[in-house]
Amino acid sequence: MNAGPGSLPASAVPGRVEITVKALAALARAVAAERLGVPAKRLRVGLDDHEGSLALEVTGPIREQTDVVQAASSAAESIKHRVGDLAGRHVGSAHIELTGIVRRHEGRVR
Repeated sequence: MNAGPGSLPASAVPGRVEITVKALAALARAVAAERLGVPAKRLRVGLDDHEGSLALEVTGPIREQTDVVQAASSAAESIKHRVGDLAGRHVGSAHIELTGIVRRHEGRVR
């Protein structure tokens, strides 16, 4: 694997990369918004430790669909894996608390 200028291996590049809690929360909020089908501003995300791994707590609505429970369960797994992939961290759990349903409106009502 090449790591940039001079084609040094990644392990030979001095320094380190740190991701702040605020950045991780923003990342998790964006991923959750995408997976739940709602605006990110409608979601709250909490981060905690789960046996040495990252634990996500997502609170907010989900977009309207036939099976909301199955969709939320599927979204939790998807959020867990996507955040882990993007952040380079192991996400041990993702808990979603649904607070409502967002309906998609077809245009403006007069």
